[in-house]
Order: sequence, then structure tokens, then C-alpha cells
Amino acid sequence: MKFRMSPTRARIPSSVLVYRTDDYSFDMNPTPSGGFTSALLDDLNLELDIEGRVISVWGLCPHTRWKEADLMPPDAEFGELFVVPSVPLKAGVSVPINDKKYWPVLVDPSSGWVRVTSEATATATAAVGTTSLVKIMPGVIVQITEEGKLAGLWLRPERLPNGR
Repeated sequence: MKFRMSPTRARIPSSVLVYRTDDYSFDMNPTPSGGFTSALLDDLNLELDIEGRVISVWGLCPHTRWKEADLMPPDAEFGELFVVPSVPLKAGVSVPINDKKYWPVLVDPSSGWVRVTSEATATATAAVGTTSLVKIMPGVIVQITEEGKLAGLWLRPERLPNGR
């Protein structure tokens, strides 16, 4: 699955990213309307509207598997992110982004950032320089490669789970 970015300042979503500790999951508050289907990264949904635009991030991401790391969030401008599907999207049918292997999830309790990242960029600090970044909503930055593949998802919920 590939993605494309579109810079814009006209549409900055007002939803806030939250982490629901009891559910081990991320969610948006309020929930954006207009969801059509989703692109699935592990058990996280990148909710898409009918145009294929990412409008929300939600789903299971157990904090019990997160590994602590020093994370410096990259600078990113607000914009929109669209899926470029290889087959037509179907309402309510999630499309997987990665293979069956779960991507590493890193957390920095001091900065409040969580990073879901491909194996290839999990430890590479220079990876940000070889990818493009877009802030699709407050607390959500998406990192894609030159080929349009997802390289990482940066998440900063209102607060991290207790003990983080």
C-alpha cells in the first residue's frame, strides 16, 4: 500500500489523540465523522474517508509491549495524507499496511511521544532524513518513504498510560 501527501493549511482537524489505558488503545476525541474504511497498521486503524484521506487514528496498541527510547519528534507541517490503493477500497473492509509481523513501538515518557515504526527505521536515527513527514492532526505525524510506503507513525496522546 502506498500513500501520498498533500500540504494544506485549510483543514486542520480539531480532534485530540487520546490513549485509553483500560482498553490498551488509541482513539480520537471527538471521533471524526465520515469514516469509510481503514488502513491497518498492526492493530491500529488509519481511518479513511471516501476519498482515501486519513481522518483518524484509533485501535489497539498495548502499552505493555512498548519499549522506552529517546524520541525527538520530527518537524512536520500540517497536511493531508491519502492512501493510493492498488485495488479499490471497500466500505468497512480494512486493508493491511504491513505483513503479519508487528512493528516495534517505542515510547519516550519524558516527551510523551510514541513511535510505531517499520523494522528498517526502528533504530536508524537518519531515517527521518530519507523520508517525508506530514502532521495530519495534532499529535499525529506520519512518515513515508520516497516510494510512498509508510515508514513510521508518531503519536502524542494527551497523556501516556500510568507509569509512563
